[in-house]
Amino acid sequence: MSLRHRLLKKLEVPNQEEAQADRWNNHDLKPVEPARRTWGPRAFIELWILVNMNISGYQTGSSLVADGLRWWQAIICIIFGDILAAIFCTLNSTSGAYYHIGYPAIARIAFGMNGSYFAVLNRILLSVVWFGVQAWNGGLCVLVCLRAIFPGHIDRIPNPFPARTGMDGAQFMCYILFMLICVPLTYIHPHKLNMFFKICSVIVFINQLAMLIWALATMDGGLSSSVLSSSKTLDRSSLAWAMCSGIMAQIGGIAAGILNDNDFTRFAKAPERRAIIAQAMTFPVTSFLTSLFGILITAATAERYGDALWNPPDLLLAVQKAGGSGSRASTFFCAFAWTISQLGINIPGNLVAGGVDVAALWPKYINLRRGAYMVLLISLAVNPWQLLSSSSVFLEVLSAYSVFLSPMTGLLVSQYYVIQRRYFKVPDLYIGGKQSIYWYSRGVNWRAFVAFFSGVAPCITGFVGSVSNHPVPLAATHIYDINYIVGFGISFVLNWALHALFPVPEQREFVRRMEEAGAPTHLDGLMEYLEGIDGKSTDDSYEVPVIDEKAGDEKDVSLEQKL
Repeated sequence: MSLRHRLLKKLEVPNQEEAQADRWNNHDLKPVEPARRTWGPRAFIELWILVNMNISGYQTGSSLVADGLRWWQAIICIIFGDILAAIFCTLNSTSGAYYHIGYPAIARIAFGMNGSYFAVLNRILLSVVWFGVQAWNGGLCVLVCLRAIFPGHIDRIPNPFPARTGMDGAQFMCYILFMLICVPLTYIHPHKLNMFFKICSVIVFINQLAMLIWALATMDGGLSSSVLSSSKTLDRSSLAWAMCSGIMAQIGGIAAGILNDNDFTRFAKAPERRAIIAQAMTFPVTSFLTSLFGILITAATAERYGDALWNPPDLLLAVQKAGGSGSRASTFFCAFAWTISQLGINIPGNLVAGGVDVAALWPKYINLRRGAYMVLLISLAVNPWQLLSSSSVFLEVLSAYSVFLSPMTGLLVSQYYVIQRRYFKVPDLYIGGKQSIYWYSRGVNWRAFVAFFSGVAPCITGFVGSVSNHPVPLAATHIYDINYIVGFGISFVLNWALHALFPVPEQREFVRRMEEAGAPTHLDGLMEYLEGIDGKSTDDSYEVPVIDEKAGDEKDVSLEQKL
């Protein structure tokens, strides 16, 4: 064996649970067996507390007010945005809960085995960007903690960066420290994160509630009018479109989480519907609360510190500088809790989810852990301090993501509910070649790509105008103001129509047989049914290879062998 082959052999993903990794599959990509389905309804409640109650969610409400809306108008945007986001999230995540497969596998159903690389690469890019943004905010929280203990030393750290970068040496040092804190936590497998969720969710919720009580109890002169109402004057038409844009920004802030929520619902215990209901109820409530807290805390403290400090670390630093040792102690604990909140969103939401996506690119050599560490390292190339430099830029970043995420979400939802009719032939997701009913044409589903780009096209002109100074027509701007709904709707309908006009015979036949037989629409039931089919009553393509896999003293059905 040559040196190259020996090196590649050493780099292969170690065998896990007696499963050999190959081009399409490894232990982290396969359907989750019962032993790893450890997430009950409470775990999803705790997950969404962490996903929503962080600095980005806190800033959204304040940013809406800064963009021209009154506080009560911003609240309306937040409520409607959260309700719509919860609906989209529930629709997209149900397939993962019932079939226990994640986003990369479901993308293969919609885009084809090879076409799924496009969807996965787009999601990896988002994970890298969002990890950088959340890590920067986490680093600012670490800075507050360290300055509370060593104020003189932190203030004397030299700054090697020019003023135009928007950061100093102390901030960058703490940004790196936060990422180093993420390293050991990333090693924990998702199905073992329950205790992490329990502890962090309690700390995060209590901290924000305590900050709200402190801000309202100690304010002088009431809530700042400059925070509750913008100096901008909007006519009726401009106000309506600004509110539409605000609603889309609220959805855009969690659009990446909506797209890949299957990476978490795949760990749901049975009955899966309880997990779906739990997150559907928790999602809008937690998102609304943290945005409301952001508006009220900023308004209650603006007069005291001379400015609307909509970023919590900035507020805590102002409290430190204005007070004595008691202020340093209180800000330390608050900043520690905010650090926990940033770990709570970054570990599962960006590193775990991003790690699974990276693993799907090359399963034989990359597993979830290796992929997560790659996301962490690549994120160093992101400039998060520039993305968060002002409220307008922050909103543009949130909305911009929706242009590309909503069509993908629409594709996945239409594929599950109306094309596959809630029947997935899961073993075929791990087979390369024409024997898979999801191979399409050379592994690419051209229908999905037509639907995707058709969903993106109407919003792309407004997108360019939003993120640049390039003038665009007013109509394009208005379409962009409702970009998520436009992209989702067009891709959903067009993907459905193209599959109706140009059906995939193998898929249609599989769905027809399952519906006629009344087969179960969840992984375990469907697999058991397919195993019991007599060879004379079905084609060879319906044969589902399985092996027995021990979980404790019980034997559970797995899909690993020959996939």
